[in-house]
Amino acid sequence: MSAPRNDVWTIVVAGGSGSRFGGLKQFAELSGRRMVDWAVATAAKASAGVVVVVPADVAKDPDFVAPAGASAVVAGGSTRSESVRCGLAAVPDDATVICVHDAARPFATEELFATVIRAVNGAVDAAIPGIEVADTVKVVDATGRVVSTPDRSHLRAVQTPQAFRADALRAAHAAGGEATDDAAVVEANGGIVVVVQGELDNRKITGSADLEWARRLVVAE
Repeated sequence: MSAPRNDVWTIVVAGGSGSRFGGLKQFAELSGRRMVDWAVATAAKASAGVVVVVPADVAKDPDFVAPAGASAVVAGGSTRSESVRCGLAAVPDDATVICVHDAARPFATEELFATVIRAVNGAVDAAIPGIEVADTVKVVDATGRVVSTPDRSHLRAVQTPQAFRADALRAAHAAGGEATDDAAVVEANGGIVVVVQGELDNRKITGSADLEWARRLVVAE
């Protein structure tokens, strides 16, 4: 891989409460390293600097060890979007591309970072990885009644890292948007977002079964 561009920074979001997981999954161990360590290590290879966002109580813990490769560690907010905004405040003003990556995706590759970064140019505001949806998807109402069945050929399951023109990401978050990913915040602010091919092993660790899968994958490699 070529050397990372000096104008690219990455925010690694590790500020979740782990309510669905039953604990702070971002600090769960994978082959002797925390999940966040895996995510930051790859981000550091692809970026000039990495800002890691952690829960506020973790940030205050004097015993917390920052991941190797982190340029800064900051306390997050009460929502994902607020946490990203906390990270944005620590990114230098001269960054022109900012990636946002979830610590819960420890196996994103350096090549995937490079792909989304390359795809951000003057014509688009963001590039995000996605994979084809294998299952039929139904849209339902509050009672569970099926409203529609979208054509799955037009659907993608979206991943991180997501790369953005820095000014577009900053402007979108300055508007105070809230969403489950940053691409949606940029979309809502009128930005142009494109999807590139994601990676099957770039799986989000959500529950205990996902963590066991991740541990088996590390051992297999």
